[in-house]
Formats: sequence, structure tokens, C-alpha cells
Amino acid sequence: MNAGLKSQRYFDQRISGDTVFVLPGHHFVQANEATPISTLLGSCVSACIRDTVTGAGGLNHFLLPEKSEAPDADQSSRYGVHAMEVLINDLLKIGAQKENLEAKVFGGANVIQTSSMETVGAQNSEFVKEYLRSEGIPVLAEDLGGSKARRVYFFPADGRVSVLRIVSLGNDDIKEKEIEMRKRALAKHSNGGVELF
Repeated sequence: MNAGLKSQRYFDQRISGDTVFVLPGHHFVQANEATPISTLLGSCVSACIRDTVTGAGGLNHFLLPEKSEAPDADQSSRYGVHAMEVLINDLLKIGAQKENLEAKVFGGANVIQTSSMETVGAQNSEFVKEYLRSEGIPVLAEDLGGSKARRVYFFPADGRVSVLRIVSLGNDDIKEKEIEMRKRALAKHSNGGVELF
């Protein structure tokens, strides 16, 4: 069972098996299943959350910590505040218990070169740790910051996470995509809230 949109199941040669790939601004949850959940992160952050008793788990992928204060800003999962809420709520809907939840968090790289210490990646990283702290969900592991993109594989049934750091291949592509996604996320919606990627 899954909850969440914009997820694609495919055969991944890196792990020699099926995986579910989560696109930016979306999430995926499943009951106790062996199929890993994967995503590709630059400055974005993913929280991998699971119920230690049932094995239900899921992963989100958000671009910015909080939504714009503009009156027409949407409640999209591109924003950490909403992404965390929908991930946890969807886990509870498939039988997870909040007191059994644990998390591992990844991403927040500075893939868009800047001298500022307050990069989007740093803001996303701080946000996810503070959010989980305030919800009482322990963070068992983290791989945040740095300058390298990451491919994350989360195995909710047993809690394992594999992280592949992407040294250089495709980083320019990732940087360009992140700049474009961030522009879209920050832009006012003049099309009734429908956004096409």
C-alpha cells in the first residue's frame, strides 16, 4: 500500500532490484514491504521515517523549509512544514504509531555555490532536525550538508539506509534543476494552483 503522489517504481541496477523513486515535492509510504524507497537530493532534504514495530515507513523530499507568507501560497509538500505533516499522517493512516517512530535525515548540500552560511540546504537541515525534535521523533542517523548530491535508498522494513554521494557526475544538472524548482516554488501561482513539471 502507498500514499503519496509522483512516485515511480522501476528496476534499479545499482541495487539489482525494484525500487520506488520519489520526485521532489512528494512522498511515499508503505506497510512492511521489502521494496526500498529512493530519491536524489541536492539542497533538498528527505526524512526517512519508520515504525520500529510494524515496519511501516516512508520518505519525503522537500525543497524549502517553510511556505511563502503570500496569501496565495499553496500548502505543497515542496515545503518542509507540510511535507513532514503529510508523511507522518500517512504513516499513521497505514497503522504506524507515533510513539514507535524513528527517523534518519539526508540532504541539505550546498550544490549551488555561495559564500553564505545560510544556504537553502543549511536551512532545510536545521528545519528537519528541529521539526523532529519538537515532535519527539528520535533521529538515529543523519548525513546533511557538504557540497555533494546524494542518492538515498531507504529500506523501511528494517530501517537500513544506503547513501551514494555523487562526486561530480550530473551535479551541474542537479544545480540547474534545483534553481528552476526553487524559482517555481517561490513564484506566485497565477494559474489556479496547478503546476506542471
